[in-house]
Amino acid sequence: MKQLSILLSLSALCQFLFADEPVRERIEWIDVWITDADKDDLPRVLFVGDSITRGYFGGVEKQLAGKAYCARLTTSKCVSDPTFNDDLLLLLKQYKFRAIHFNNGLHGWGYTEDQFRDGLLRTVAAVKQQSGDAKFIWATTTPMRESSDLQRFSEKTERVKVRNKLADEIMKENGASTNDLFELVDDHADWQSTDGVHFNAAGNEALAKQVAESVSESLRLQR
Repeated sequence: MKQLSILLSLSALCQFLFADEPVRERIEWIDVWITDADKDDLPRVLFVGDSITRGYFGGVEKQLAGKAYCARLTTSKCVSDPTFNDDLLLLLKQYKFRAIHFNNGLHGWGYTEDQFRDGLLRTVAAVKQQSGDAKFIWATTTPMRESSDLQRFSEKTERVKVRNKLADEIMKENGASTNDLFELVDDHADWQSTDGVHFNAAGNEALAKQVAESVSESLRLQR
């Protein structure tokens, strides 16, 4: 009876942990884009992220033209959201991707860093299970600046740094490569848009160039 009681207690605890309600933002969105969905003669690459990814996606697609087909899943959801993997698996079950470039970390401020880490661990496991052959490239989250003074970083940048460190540990444990976008833009306030979060044309061009190079190197595509 004692063992049964313990098992029931553990079962109740697990149900509690997995029943957490998502932390909702005022506006939530998701954008799925599959280019050349009717073709399979080139490797297909999935770019997962938020509005930062959506900003550089077009430039990446141009640089990889003739080498790879590009798709994107950009969303306001953070990996901590218990429904994040549902959206991701929707694509992974329908298409075969040779590489997944993953850039997630500027949303979900209502989650703790521990929840961010656990969410990322669950996502990496889900990708391995569904797309084990795909190259997984983690892109560090970019810093945020004060809109009133782009030379100053926002307080949230400190949380970005913590999340990047947690992600780095997870990627090393899983043998995944890292594309350091934080370092790329760190000293370039001139690349930031006036809101302090997104990037202007020059910034998106620089990001697209490094992202395309990272994917090309991972898949050994001819430049």
